[in-house]
Formats: sequence, C-alpha cells, structure tokens
Amino acid sequence: MTDRTVRCERCDTPHPADLPGCPNCRRIRQTNIAIATTLIMLVVLAVAGWFGVQVLTGFSL
Repeated sequence: MTDRTVRCERCDTPHPADLPGCPNCRRIRQTNIAIATTLIMLVVLAVAGWFGVQVLTGFSL
C-alpha cells in the first residue's frame, strides 16, 4: 500500500495528499491575519481616543 502523504514545501511537515494545502501553514496564516487585524484595530482605537480627548479638551496642546 502506498503512503498518501506529501511534505509541505514551507514547513516540511507531512500532510495527506488529498488536502488542498498544508494545514499547519494555513493555521499560521490565519493566526498572522488575526494578529495583524488586532494591531490595526488597536492603532485605529488609539488614534480615535486621542482625537476624542482633543475634542473634549478643546484641542489644547
């Protein structure tokens, strides 16, 4: 019986040949997307908070 697994070109982990891609690399990409989205939202909230404070205090530097 033949082994129906292939090794990923990026991470070199074996995975079933019938899958469209490596599950490990797919999980890593999803995690990276979640981290990037979180960082972008934190920056947006920080800028919005700073702007809100400036509006409430009358733009006094």
